[in-house]
Formats: sequence, C-alpha cells, structure tokens
Amino acid sequence: MATVVPAEPRFSTHKALYAVDPLNSETTRLSADDGWSAPDESSLISILVLAHSGKPEAAEKKGMVMVWAQLSQPQTRSAGAMSNLVLAMPPATARRSSATQLIGGSVDDPTQDIARRLTTRFKRPIYLSLNNVGGGRLSAATSGSIMSMVAASHTEGLPALERCLVNELKCVLSV
Repeated sequence: MATVVPAEPRFSTHKALYAVDPLNSETTRLSADDGWSAPDESSLISILVLAHSGKPEAAEKKGMVMVWAQLSQPQTRSAGAMSNLVLAMPPATARRSSATQLIGGSVDDPTQDIARRLTTRFKRPIYLSLNNVGGGRLSAATSGSIMSMVAASHTEGLPALERCLVNELKCVLSV
C-alpha cells in the first residue's frame, strides 16, 4: 500500500486590480468588495502573479515568478491575451541581470527593461508579460537626409505600472 506524504503547495496565485488617475498617475488598489469599479476616465492595471516557492529542501527557497499585467480602460476591459513574454534572470555576479524576449515584442517594448529591474530587485527568475503597454506605434520622420525614429508609445503609464508590480511582488514574496 502506498503512503501519502502531505506536501505544502509549491505554486501560489495572486490577482490585483489598480485604477490609475490620468492627471497625476496616482494608483488606487481596487477590491472585489467595491465591485472592482473605477471611474471611467481612469486606466486600469490588471495584474496576475504565479509564484513558485522553490525547492523544499533548499535553504534559500527562491523559485521563479510569472507576472502578467495589462493596461486598459474600464469600458474596454477584456480578458486579454499574452502578447509578449520576457524571461529575466538575476545576476550571477555583481553585473546587470539578463533578459530575453521569448514571445512577441517590438523595438520600443519596455518589458525587458522592467523585467530586468524586477529580477535584480527580487533576486529570482521572473517571466513578465505586459499587454497594451508601450510598443506598437513607431513613426519615422525625415528631415533632409537624416532619418530619425520617434517612439510614441504608452510610456506615460509605465512608472505607475512598475510601482504596482513592485507592490504586488512584495506582497506575494513577503519581501
């Protein structure tokens, strides 16, 4: 007869929803108790975190973290899809952490930079997917013989988004 050994769950999930004030980029965490409602002029940041607790026998349990976030308007809020995916690894030495695009991405996509900063801060591998953030609108303007590339993306919401990601990862990882 087989013996069943109870084991603690190795994965945990966490969801959060924030409203971002368009005038000052201040964020407000919304709750299910409030019906997840936000003013129509606000942007919404939806965050889903899947965290792995690491190897049970390891002294320092630092598993990987998968984070999906989407920036949207309340009236156009959708379930969303993964439009990009980046893997960032913590630095093995004092050097900068590394990140690579696994799915999607564009020239002005900020996902790699944000993933690199998060993995450096939390010292664990992070998979990051950001939807409707940056990228997608690159315009070329010519003046004489000089070609200049001007990125016109959703960068105004990036600091607020990154603050929300840090807050939620602190909560999940108890840092």
